[in-house]
Amino acid sequence: MKWRITGMAGLIGAAALVAGCSQEASSTGVVTGASEATGVVTEYESITVTHAFGETVVESEPQRIVALGATATDAVLALGGTLVGAAASPVSATGISPWQEDLLDPASTTLLQMDQVGGYDYEQILSLDPDVVLAQEAGNAEAIYDELGDVVPVIPFHENVFGDSWQTVTRDVATILGKEEAGDELVASVESASDAPDGLDGRTWLFLAAPAPGLVNVINNEDDPMSQFFARYGMKISPEVLALEDNAQNPGTAVVSEENYGVLDADFVIVAAGSDEASSQLLGSPTFSAVPAVVDGRTWVTDMTVAMALRSPTVLAVPWVADQLQPKLETVADR
Repeated sequence: MKWRITGMAGLIGAAALVAGCSQEASSTGVVTGASEATGVVTEYESITVTHAFGETVVESEPQRIVALGATATDAVLALGGTLVGAAASPVSATGISPWQEDLLDPASTTLLQMDQVGGYDYEQILSLDPDVVLAQEAGNAEAIYDELGDVVPVIPFHENVFGDSWQTVTRDVATILGKEEAGDELVASVESASDAPDGLDGRTWLFLAAPAPGLVNVINNEDDPMSQFFARYGMKISPEVLALEDNAQNPGTAVVSEENYGVLDADFVIVAAGSDEASSQLLGSPTFSAVPAVVDGRTWVTDMTVAMALRSPTVLAVPWVADQLQPKLETVADR
């Protein structure tokens, strides 16, 4: 499937377009922007963002943004904002996701590592001298808001931790950058798919993750972001997997032991492993090798970057992963 802003090239062009204005301080101290296209000077007006803990006021256009999550990071990149700190990708050796490579400069942006519960260090955040902190996706967003909110504007989540959609976070970023219209256009472009292959409606799909040797999880929740992604094509999780018992340790997934690998059959099966050892163990299993999807070549063995793009969608990750999937889904549709 191609997106109306096609792949990364289109989004990079859009980012350059919305960033294409010169800014200067007026005699009153108000930051103004002059559009290169029109020459019209506009003032940055104070922005108030309402969230789960009250309101945050951003008085002037941010020039030093810290983004504590992939969604906020990608929104800033796509909208031409200036990052001094950004969430490091937990599944990339460099900390930079492939869809960020042409937009994120590690020489000028500190990559911040999350802790085991998805939180970030206060002192490291403050050391970057930010003028706004985007904490919608931080596991310790409330604590960051309480500790730092009197020092720097902090934007936490709207309803609950990890609960804001990529659309909401992207619009938050557009609002504080004074680029609401551009934000709406970006969201609409990513949401509006075109050129989807015919013949996918009613087809089944599965996503298997092998994070460690001997462990296989499969998504079995129709409300999962990945499920919503494939629902755009009319595809659905296989009924046998939907019926599996939910994994309390990782809600929305089910653990499948080797003797039950036979249930892992669908029209399209994505396999992602956390290590070469985990991948080799799964793919070398005689039980898994006998699954009809494996026998018929209906599987796609990939890595955790694809899993992250599908389960943690962003304004940049969605078109990237859609482009990766396009030839695979065309094959599925032709079967």
